[in-house]
This record gives sequence, C-alpha cells and structure tokens, in this order.
Amino acid sequence: MADAPDPMRWVWRGVTGGTLLFGWLFILITNKFHIDPPTVIVMLAFLAVVLAIANLWRVGAATVAETRADDWGRPLGSRDELEKEKKTLLKSIKEAEFDLAMGKLSKLDAEQLIQMYRARAIEVIKELDRADASVTETPREQIQRAVAARVALLDKAGDGSKKSKKKKKEAEGTVQE
Repeated sequence: MADAPDPMRWVWRGVTGGTLLFGWLFILITNKFHIDPPTVIVMLAFLAVVLAIANLWRVGAATVAETRADDWGRPLGSRDELEKEKKTLLKSIKEAEFDLAMGKLSKLDAEQLIQMYRARAIEVIKELDRADASVTETPREQIQRAVAARVALLDKAGDGSKKSKKKKKEAEGTVQE
C-alpha cells in the first residue's frame, strides 16, 4: 500500500499551500502590510503549524490505511482468521528466536515455545491447504467427502449396534449413488 502513489497528493498540497497563503495574507492584513521582525516570526510560526498539521494528517492517514487493511481489520471468514493466526504464529516464532539471541529466554524455554508455535503453525497451514482444496471441489465432491468422513467415524465407533450398522449402510448407499 505504501508503494502506490496517492492520487490526491496534489490536492492536499494545494490545500496546504492555500491555507498557508491565506494565513500569511491574514497576518499581513492585520499588521497593515507592515513587515517587521515580529510579523516575520508570526508568519514563520504559522508556517510551522501548518506543516506540522499537514505532516500529522499524512502520517495518520497512512497509518490508518495500513492497519485497516492488515492488522486491525476484522477477519471476514474462517480462512481470514487462519491467515491472521498464521501470521501471528510466525511472528511469535521470530520473537522467541530473537529473545533467545538476546538472552531473555533460556535455550530450553525458547525451544519449547518455538516447538509449540511451529506445531500449531503446521496445523494452521494444513487447515489452509484443506480450505484451498475444498474450494476447488464441486458440491458433489464435498458431500461425498463429508459422507466418507462420517463412515470413517462410524467404523471407529464400531460398537456393533444395529443403529450404527443401519447408519453405516445408509451412508454407504448414498456414496454409491
């Protein structure tokens, strides 16, 4: 976002310049166009105030634009939440490595943290891959995969009851169709 030039840049520069000229004109009119050292100092002070406000506005707008798109925006779905969690985990791993290098963490503690973060990051990445794979599946393939997962759960349960066998046969019947 910082790479793209602001299309309103010249408009804002014009507004800032216009404000500066209007203010200087007002100062000169108030002093009856008598330019003496106090008038020059007041004009320079006005210049400093206008430039400070313009700079604060520019920095604030850039900060809000970056955070709105990146960090502070509310995730719109489970995929966005997983992406945000992945970024957080990767930053945590880097931070733990940095703390180890700085001597803030013992080697054992750092290794435990890094191992925990990496394990969760791997799970998140696998979940993202599954989400990507499910997007390319047709609705029929998604249903068949869900039914196969239920059949696998019934196989694991394997309590031998008539009810579970009936459900298993119903599930297998829908898969074969």
